[in-house]
Amino acid sequence: MLGIDYNTALVLIGTATLGAAAGVVGALGLLRGRALLGDALAHATLPGICIAFLLFGRSFPILLAGALATGLLGVLTVAFLRARTPVREDAAIGIVLSVFFGFGLALSDHIQKNTPDGSQAGVTGFILGRTAGMIGTDVAVIAGCSIAVLIAVAILFKEFKLLCFDPEFAAVDGWPIARLDVGLMLLLAVTTVVGLPAVGVVLMVALLILPAAAARFWVSGLSAMLLLASCFGVATGVLGTVLSASASDLPAGPLIVLAGSAIFLFSSLAAPQRGILARILDERQRRQQRVLQGLLSTLHDDGPEDSPRTATELIHQRDWSVRETRKILRECAAEGWVERDREGWRLTDSGRVRAARVVRTHRLWEHYLLTDANIDRDLIDPDAEVIEKILPKDVIARLESELIEAGRLPKESA
Repeated sequence: MLGIDYNTALVLIGTATLGAAAGVVGALGLLRGRALLGDALAHATLPGICIAFLLFGRSFPILLAGALATGLLGVLTVAFLRARTPVREDAAIGIVLSVFFGFGLALSDHIQKNTPDGSQAGVTGFILGRTAGMIGTDVAVIAGCSIAVLIAVAILFKEFKLLCFDPEFAAVDGWPIARLDVGLMLLLAVTTVVGLPAVGVVLMVALLILPAAAARFWVSGLSAMLLLASCFGVATGVLGTVLSASASDLPAGPLIVLAGSAIFLFSSLAAPQRGILARILDERQRRQQRVLQGLLSTLHDDGPEDSPRTATELIHQRDWSVRETRKILRECAAEGWVERDREGWRLTDSGRVRAARVVRTHRLWEHYLLTDANIDRDLIDPDAEVIEKILPKDVIARLESELIEAGRLPKESA
C-alpha cells in the first residue's frame, strides 16, 4: 500500500471518513449560521470526557459518550441564554466555550495529578488530538459514526435544504423546523465528538468550517457544495495524516488543520468566480471597460464632426492618470477606433459607430433610471453591453422615441 504501514492505513481510514462527514455537516452548519456553535460544542465536550474517565475509566466509547453529553448540554445552554436572557448569541457562545472548557481543564489537571501511572494521557490527548495513537476500535467507531452521519444527511437532504435557505417558508408549509434544527445540531455534535481523537477539542471547529468555506468559493448549489466540501474534508484528513506519517515529530491533528487551511487559502485565491484573483481581474477588466467607454463618449459629439482632444485635455476632462490615458489610447488605436492628427485624437469611422453605441446605451439607461426608476443621476454607472438583455424591447423603443424627440439619441451609422 505504497509503503504505508497498518497503523497509518487505519488512521487514514478514520481521518478520511471523518473529513467527509465534517465537510458535509460543516457546510450545512455554515449555511444555517451555526458555524461558531460547533466551536462552543467542541470545547464543551472536555468536561464530559474527564467525568466519564473518572467514573468509568479509559474506555473510548464511554469517553465519547461523556463528550457528547456535555457537548449537547453546552448547545442547550447557548440556546437557553439566547432565548431566555438578553445575552446575544455570540456572547452566549463565548460564555459556554470559556466556562465549559475551563471546567474541563481543571478536571484534566486533577486527573493528571492523581493518576501517576500515566493513564491520564487518554484524556489529555483529546485536547489537541492523538491521531497516531488510534487503534482499530477507535477507527471503527469514527468511521461508523461518520458514515451514519452521511446517510442521515442524504435521507434528510430536502428537509435540510429548506432549513438552510428558506426556513420561514418551510415553517408556513408545515415542516418541523425546530426538530430539523435539533437534528442538524445532533449531527454536528456527533461529528464533533467522534473527531476529537483526530484533531482534538481546540482544532475540531477548523475541520468543520475550512472544507465547507473552501467549497463555497467554487460552487453555488447545495448538492454540489456538500459533495465538494466532503471531498475537501477527505483531502484534508488524508493529506494531514500522510504528512504526519512522513515526519514522526509532527503531530497529525495540527497538520490536518494546516492542510485544510492550505485548501481554503488556495480556494480563496484561485476559485474562478468568487476567488480573490478572479475578483481582482474582473474589477480590472470592468475598470478598463469603463475607461474605454469614457474615452469613446468623450471623443463623441452629436454633430457631423467630432472635436479632437489632446491627451492632456482627456486627462483633465476625465480625471485619468497619464499612464492610464496613454494605455487606453493605444488600445483604441490598435482596434482602429481612434486616430491621431495634428490637432489631437479623434474617432475613426468605425470608432464613431462604436462610440455612438456606447453613448446611446448610456443615455437610454440614464433616461430610464431617471424617468422610470427615479434614481439620482449621480448613482448611475451603466454597462454599455447589457441593456437589451435586461429591459424589454417595448421599453427600449419608448426610451429611444423620447430621446429622439429631445435630440439626444446618437446615430450608430458611420
